[in-house]
Amino acid sequence: MNFDEQQLITWSKPISTTEDQKCQNVISQVTAALKAKFGNKISIFLQGSYRNNTNVKQNSDVDIVMRYDDAYYSDLHRLSESDKALYNAQKTSAGYSFDQLKADTELALRNVFSSDVKRKNKCIQINGNTNRITADVIPCFVLKRFRNLTTIEAEGIKFYSDENDAIISFPDQHYTNGTRKTNETYRLYKRMVRILKVVNYRLIDDRKISDTLVSSFFIECLVYNVPNEYFMSGNYTQTLKNVIEKIYTDMKNNAEYKEVSELLWLFSIRTPRTHKDAMNFMQYCWDYLGYED
Repeated sequence: MNFDEQQLITWSKPISTTEDQKCQNVISQVTAALKAKFGNKISIFLQGSYRNNTNVKQNSDVDIVMRYDDAYYSDLHRLSESDKALYNAQKTSAGYSFDQLKADTELALRNVFSSDVKRKNKCIQINGNTNRITADVIPCFVLKRFRNLTTIEAEGIKFYSDENDAIISFPDQHYTNGTRKTNETYRLYKRMVRILKVVNYRLIDDRKISDTLVSSFFIECLVYNVPNEYFMSGNYTQTLKNVIEKIYTDMKNNAEYKEVSELLWLFSIRTPRTHKDAMNFMQYCWDYLGYED
């Protein structure tokens, strides 16, 4: 083993109070700018590593969701063909497109942050400075998943990238399930996630892997699917070994994993994620940490 128990404990800790204050600063500034433009038509909340308390210093930027509440997308995949036809025959347009929403959001942010605003494929980025951390602002519409014509099974968010890829997520369910998982695993679930994120950045810095091999979200989901009994109270070294071995074996066998929300499959045609990428990442982590077979 290349690192002792104390080093793993250090890596497992959340960001510092100083970094957290910089996160709070940008959240307040972005909220004020967007409320000035959209008023009560929007809800603003967080998603990603900062909200889920799995961020480490190297990825302590903030994902700020700006959900436009006066329009929604429908997920009808659970409905029968006849019910889908009936729903589509009755639906009406909100009269406000997502393209316009993203353009209006970008303009509202530029009016406040000026040249620190950069439009990206999936978000609008606010560059950080000495007082604030970098923030990714994600304009989106509500997503309603229908169980039948009269029952909404779950609500999430949906938006389109500039490359016209549809992105769906369920941030509230992700947060709730992640909190439950860490409480059920002696608070080790999120700590194992942080350790693997630190290892990921070290592997990238050492040019062992590409920075696109695994995302922060991908790591969270992989660890989430490890059964609770693999997490050993008070033992970071053995728990991390258990987690890496379990994920590696599952990936080798093409196991089906869910996202943390448990409402979407982790591997599907809608994402570029693969079992092989996850398996390779676990092998790199195993070798870097110095575990023995």
